[in-house]
Amino acid sequence: MYGKTTVVPRQLAFFGDRGLNYRYTGIDHVADGWPKKLQALRCQIEKSVGCKFNYLLLNRYSHGSHYMGWHRDNEMAWSTKIASLSLGARRSFRVENRLRESKSDRPDVEKLELRHGSLLVFDGGCRHTLAKTNKQVGVRINLTFRQALSC
Repeated sequence: MYGKTTVVPRQLAFFGDRGLNYRYTGIDHVADGWPKKLQALRCQIEKSVGCKFNYLLLNRYSHGSHYMGWHRDNEMAWSTKIASLSLGARRSFRVENRLRESKSDRPDVEKLELRHGSLLVFDGGCRHTLAKTNKQVGVRINLTFRQALSC
């Protein structure tokens, strides 16, 4: 990250259309296709959301100190529309309201409790985070469906 090697505070896996590359934290993640069960899930998500996805980022958060820091998913070659499926333990997700008049304005942050089976569709161009927690929480798996525009 930013030219430095760092340990990611969660476990990651990537899936997608064969040969599709997602450059994440300076590392290329070339997809090797969709396992049958994930392909079926992708079709269900696409029907529910009404748009196509060709890549999946899977994050496994084993405990409360596993997290995703504040960031935007606004890469040039990718749609910012994200479908995020939560499985397992409930965690707090925060998303910043994009409509700030100036950088000095305090951002409006919405806190969402993501429960098992919840599907959140949002604009990844807005800053968002899955914060650390000191509470005892179980394993949470998040499936983030994305769409490369360059296909």
